[in-house]
Amino acid sequence: MKGIVNVHQSEYGTEPLVVVEVPQVTTLLGAFSEFCSGFALMSTNTQGLRVALSLRSDSQVHIFNSTAKERKKFQLLAIRPRKEDKWCTPVKSLCQMLQSMDVTVPGFNLTIKGQSAIADAPSVTAAITSGLLLALNEVLGLGLEANSQMRIAFNSNRYSEVYKSRLRDLITIFSSEPGMMLRFDLESYEYSSFPYPFTSSSGTGSWFIDCALPADELSQEVAIFREEAKKAFECLKAEMPKGTKLRSVPRKEIIESKVLSEDWKRVITFVTEDSNASEKGYEALLAGDSKQLGKVMSTEQHNISQLTGLTSPEVDWLVKRGSEMDTVWGVTEISVGITGTLVALMDKDSESIFRDKLAEYERIFGFKPEMREYIPSGAIRIRTADEYPFI
Repeated sequence: MKGIVNVHQSEYGTEPLVVVEVPQVTTLLGAFSEFCSGFALMSTNTQGLRVALSLRSDSQVHIFNSTAKERKKFQLLAIRPRKEDKWCTPVKSLCQMLQSMDVTVPGFNLTIKGQSAIADAPSVTAAITSGLLLALNEVLGLGLEANSQMRIAFNSNRYSEVYKSRLRDLITIFSSEPGMMLRFDLESYEYSSFPYPFTSSSGTGSWFIDCALPADELSQEVAIFREEAKKAFECLKAEMPKGTKLRSVPRKEIIESKVLSEDWKRVITFVTEDSNASEKGYEALLAGDSKQLGKVMSTEQHNISQLTGLTSPEVDWLVKRGSEMDTVWGVTEISVGITGTLVALMDKDSESIFRDKLAEYERIFGFKPEMREYIPSGAIRIRTADEYPFI
């Protein structure tokens, strides 16, 4: 497989001036907790996005999404949103944002490559905006510090209705450290880092399982769920006394509400439980208690299945196989911007057995899953084209 430097050179006939590595944002627990201003546990991993940039002699922007095998282009002097822009929207939005700051943006060629290039709208926006901004900061000598880049990236959301990034994703991209996780309080947006204790070298590790489902298998359902969650919590907020912390509303009050529909009760229950799971998971991680974290993960997956329906037969099959193994402590779906991604917490000796289950999964469902160890990686960074020619 060609690295991004070679892809960029093949596409545009010139080597990139800069290559940026944007890590993939991972939400272990609390993926939906922003709706109740709850808690979330986040980190990055080594998948994600690679961005390569070179300058042009005109005022056009040409973009090649190598992973999606799609190309887009637009004129910097007349940026207009178009329905067919999709993943190109963050590029246009960031250029508009920089122009509004009186930054002269020259024409450029952009190549993007990696899982985040085909992720859901918030994830692809955070990845592309961060990667492009750091690349332009380097090439144009803008001198922007990380905090300024986060602010600019987030403020570029004003130019899009759908392709908006989440602030917590941007903070994670710019602030993560290797081997560390971030705990977010999404009411105050305070966050702190702490070490992730479960790696294979410790005897108990965690592994990503990419179920290899089609990219849009559950993405539409997730988007619909998010819209319903927004409406449901707006209704709950109107019903509760002013100043009520929505993440702390007792389940009994939700169930007994005369205003909320049954569907909204399920949505609200799941989101508040999602936030609670994040706090319980945080305690288990600090204690290095794999069995307790496994219980939290198993409960989370049960809630995903029973309260949201954001699962599939393929996902359910893999979760069940994990639950049948004595030294697999928990399996749950997690958010990396790609639907159908699981994380399994298990003793190191169970890895080979679980891989055998994946071979059986492929025979049954026809999808080729991938499994790799989950070790939190660091922040976004620049790679030089010469140093890493095959990124």
